[in-house]
Amino acid sequence: MTAYLDGEKCRIEVCDSGPGLPCPPDHRPARADAEHGRGLCLIRELADHVHIGARPGRGGTVVSFDKILKWTKDPSLLTA
Repeated sequence: MTAYLDGEKCRIEVCDSGPGLPCPPDHRPARADAEHGRGLCLIRELADHVHIGARPGRGGTVVSFDKILKWTKDPSLLTA
C-alpha cells in the first residue's frame, strides 16, 4: 500500500500478487448478510476517482483511488 498527498489530492494505491479480479470487477453491492465484498463498493462511493487494473508483467491487481481534500479552518466535529 502506498499513500501520498499532491496538493488537495490524496492518492491511495494497493497492490497484490493474487489471481486478479474479473474484468470489469463486479459493481453490485454486497448482500446485507455477506461477510465480505464491501471494500470496492465503499471505495467507489467515497473516492473521487478509482482505477482497478492488472499489474503488467507481475500478476495481481492494482487498486488506486483519489480523494480531493477540502481543508477548512473550522473543526469538523462539534464538541459538547
